[in-house]
Amino acid sequence: MAHTPTILIVDDDAAIRKMLVEVLSLEGYPTETATNGQEALDMLATGAPRIILLDFMMPVLDGRGVITQLEDDPATRARHRVVLVSAFTHLETVRDLVVDGTLPKPFTVVQLLSVLEPLAKSIA
Repeated sequence: MAHTPTILIVDDDAAIRKMLVEVLSLEGYPTETATNGQEALDMLATGAPRIILLDFMMPVLDGRGVITQLEDDPATRARHRVVLVSAFTHLETVRDLVVDGTLPKPFTVVQLLSVLEPLAKSIA
C-alpha cells in the first residue's frame, strides 16, 4: 500500500483504545486517539483523510452526534470513512446513520482488518 491512512480511534474506554493502537500499529497503520466525539470532531477539522473507528456509546458527544455533525459538513465528511463500533444491539438501532462500515463488539482482529482494508484502499 503506497499510502496508509491514519486510523482515528474514538472510544471512551482507555483499554480498548490501547489495544486498537497496538494491533493497528503492528499492521502498519498510523493511529490517533480521541476519548469522545467532540475531541474527534476537533481533530477531523484539520489534517489528512482518516478512517474513524467510532464507538457509539460515549460521554460528551456520542457516535450518533459525531455522524450527525459530519453530515452537516459535507466537505469534512467526504474526506473521511466512518466505521461505527458498538454492541450488536446498538447497531440494530442505528441503521438510519450513513456510515462506511460497522463492527460489532466484541470483534476479532480478522474482523477488524476485513472492515479496514477496503476502506484504506479507497482513501490511499
